[in-house]
Amino acid sequence: MNSIMEPKEIEWKEALVKSLIYRGITLVLGTLTAYILTGSIAIATGTALLTEAVQAVNYFVYELIWSNVSRRRLEKEILQKVKNREIDLKIDFASIKELAYEFSQVDTFVPKLYLSVLNFFNRMLENEQLEEIHEDLEKYKKYFLTTHSKRKLMF
Repeated sequence: MNSIMEPKEIEWKEALVKSLIYRGITLVLGTLTAYILTGSIAIATGTALLTEAVQAVNYFVYELIWSNVSRRRLEKEILQKVKNREIDLKIDFASIKELAYEFSQVDTFVPKLYLSVLNFFNRMLENEQLEEIHEDLEKYKKYFLTTHSKRKLMF
């Protein structure tokens, strides 16, 4: 199974190989161009080597920055989609009502479970965004409390 770190390692290696191949091609072309202009193979080779060394470092750094920016943009898009899905779940009134109904039917002798269900009802009733279903939530909470009113739960 691939870990999150493996793609980064592959990316920088791939960027390095691409950079070296590209620099090799441009070194030959730069040497030929400088030789045509100067007529000296020594000056042409020196100029081409110096130029390619600087450009190789520049290209490699540029490629890494570009990949990092692209990755961050993708991560931001994915995170935003996840957040949007969470929001959709929070405002799905039908699901909340269904869950509240199911919780109202829970018949338990376990104090922690009782408190958890009661806390669920209280949090939903405190949520102003759910105001339009508060009447149903109150009804389910009341039924839940009535069901457990005769229990002697030890807290």
